[in-house]
Amino acid sequence: MLRVTHPGPVTRLRLTRTWLGRPVHHVSAYLLGDLLIDTGPPTTDRVLLTWLQESATTHPVSRVVLTHHHEDHAGGAALLQQELDVPILAPAGALPILLEGARVPFYRRAVWGRPRRFRAELLGDALEHGPYRFRVIPTPGHAFDHVCLWEEHRGWLVSGDLFVHERVKYLRRIEDVWTHLDSLRRVLVLEPKLLICAHAGVVEDATGALRRKIRWWEDLAGSVRELRDRGLSLRAITRRLLGREGFLFAFSLGDFSKKNLVRALAVGPRSVPRERARASFDTFQ
Repeated sequence: MLRVTHPGPVTRLRLTRTWLGRPVHHVSAYLLGDLLIDTGPPTTDRVLLTWLQESATTHPVSRVVLTHHHEDHAGGAALLQQELDVPILAPAGALPILLEGARVPFYRRAVWGRPRRFRAELLGDALEHGPYRFRVIPTPGHAFDHVCLWEEHRGWLVSGDLFVHERVKYLRRIEDVWTHLDSLRRVLVLEPKLLICAHAGVVEDATGALRRKIRWWEDLAGSVRELRDRGLSLRAITRRLLGREGFLFAFSLGDFSKKNLVRALAVGPRSVPRERARASFDTFQ
């Protein structure tokens, strides 16, 4: 399913995976002029391609940029490269994964599909395209290769999965919430006016939204540690602060869960010696 809107200066292509006609999950790609940022998942690559072909006179695409290698952002790129013959740029860390193929857990394959392999070109430290001058900012945490695109003259931050929501309550096991927080602080100092997010859409109060997200995780970390020091278990803390786990906890076999976020916040920043942090991670159950 594809829904096209035009919030402000960009074109949002909201791509939704459906099952039995019902929406399962959505993610957005964006057109800024003839620059396409992200491509959605493999399950919607055909509908995206069809729309781009049918809209070629009004919404042509001459270049594609990926914010990171995850299948819900890069999954449509192989088909677009094949059918539209457009260059696709990706961060350095993503290039070998896109070429060799990522190992995608079964629950993410069920939602987004299995991405096809393809060869992308290197996205450097800056990107000039038409009237846009982007600085490419490394923002790891959600993914090690994640980047944001910063258009200083317009105050736009294309944020991929850096933001998502002000009160994110779930974390995958592989994610690093403290590195993610560092990345959020890195872009906050830019004081962006407009946040172009793959999930939240176009957020006009960009700086305020980033500040509130940082504060939510910082405050949550303080509450987690307070309850941990009082002797509560990981499960008890999670339920008290974030509520019961949702469907995705069971569906992902615990890979995507509130408990992962609580455990990560309890460990503390990576300035803690790694051996001590790992011991805390292992013993806090």
